[in-house]
Amino acid sequence: MIDENFLLKMNIQELFKKYPFIVEIFENYGLKCRGCTFSEKVTLEEALESSKLPSKEIIEEILEHLEILP
Repeated sequence: MIDENFLLKMNIQELFKKYPFIVEIFENYGLKCRGCTFSEKVTLEEALESSKLPSKEIIEEILEHLEILP
């Protein structure tokens, strides 16, 4: 099981490479981080804080998807 704090400290680029489904979750919330040059430097926590979107909801959705991965 993936720890929430571990996810929050990963940079966006790492998350997209390791868990490609996160791109779709981000885009569903209007976050267009895939092509952003900052995605290599910004953590998930920083991206969510700056977005003013429902961070807890987004994290829960990511964690739900991770639980069903083989």
